[in-house]
Amino acid sequence: MISSPSERRKKKKDEQKMKKRRRNVIIVMVEAILCMVLCITCYGVSVLNSYNYEELDPSVYKETTAAQVKVPTKVTQVVEVTNEEQEVIGTSVEEIEVETNLTGYRNILVVGLDARSQYSFDDGVQSDVMIIVSINNATGDIKMVSILRDCIMRQESGKAYDKANAQFCTSGISDTVSMVNRNLGLDIDEYVIVNWYGVATCINQLGGVELTIPNSTILSYFNGYLTAVNENTGIWAPQLSAPGTYNMSGTQAVAFCRIRYGGYNDPGRTANQREVITKMLDKAKGMAKSGDLTGLINVAQTGLSNVKTNLSLPEVIYTAAEIGDYNIVGSAQFPLNYNSGKYLGNYPGKYAVLDPIVATDFNQEVKTLHQFLFGDDNYQTSQFIQEISYQMYLDANGY
Repeated sequence: MISSPSERRKKKKDEQKMKKRRRNVIIVMVEAILCMVLCITCYGVSVLNSYNYEELDPSVYKETTAAQVKVPTKVTQVVEVTNEEQEVIGTSVEEIEVETNLTGYRNILVVGLDARSQYSFDDGVQSDVMIIVSINNATGDIKMVSILRDCIMRQESGKAYDKANAQFCTSGISDTVSMVNRNLGLDIDEYVIVNWYGVATCINQLGGVELTIPNSTILSYFNGYLTAVNENTGIWAPQLSAPGTYNMSGTQAVAFCRIRYGGYNDPGRTANQREVITKMLDKAKGMAKSGDLTGLINVAQTGLSNVKTNLSLPEVIYTAAEIGDYNIVGSAQFPLNYNSGKYLGNYPGKYAVLDPIVATDFNQEVKTLHQFLFGDDNYQTSQFIQEISYQMYLDANGY
């Protein structure tokens, strides 16, 4: 049947109205999606900006070696745009250059404080956990080295020689990084400081980590530490009734990290700490692979609000985005070979340091460290390291 001209005009108008309606619907949908993306982005920025940021002192000592080359790269970040009254009027995307080290190694000092309350990062407490985290940027492989807290090192300030954990208590994070770099021949210029509360809450957000209590003696010490951690953080977790493998909550895992009796001593305790870090990374990678965006955001918000660091926002975003590519492939302690004892050599009388741990050959231990972290078989220690190594030998042997 042939339609009339008026019917064809009406049909054409109806088609145009339908096209316009569909176009409007599409525009509204696109605007809604963009609004959602913007809201999520702004929320992510607010989460990541919630952490405690503090630069290192510009004078921090760093030793550059061929194995620790840094290569800058460009990353993007979303930043808030404000008017003259400092009111947020929108966001923009900027591209900046950061040293993400696409080749060589990125070295970060992780410092765990003997500080128990939330948001406590003050100087004046000891850094009982010091872990060098070295990332091979070509492969994503991570190696960790725990510095034994009682290990004698040449100090930046305070006593000439003291336990490694004393430097933070004496003069803070910048001197602590300088001490580690100068004594061990490293170029660390990034740090992360955590406390009991931050670690416990982050592990809770991850859903716990699986750890093993091997025997009743360790269990007794574990439950004693757990009581203290529960009371000081205000986060409660039940004591364990028998040895075995458990999915431990945050405060339970912190208690596990603190055990140094029953045969563990400091090497055993630092091994526990590295095990917990490994399990936490595995949990985070599992969330990333399963697409649990909400879970990862909660972990990021909890973790970042309870750390102090000099990692910039783009570096945090870049590292988080690459978390699935990281693998912990090795861990160790420094020093491997040492003498210890309450009355070792001249330390109690000369430096007033009881129960020191002193490398039997500090110079050789540093060489071994570089071989382990960077595969550098030809590393030559500095004159400074050679001199303090000799002085440590003399002091430990009572000369």
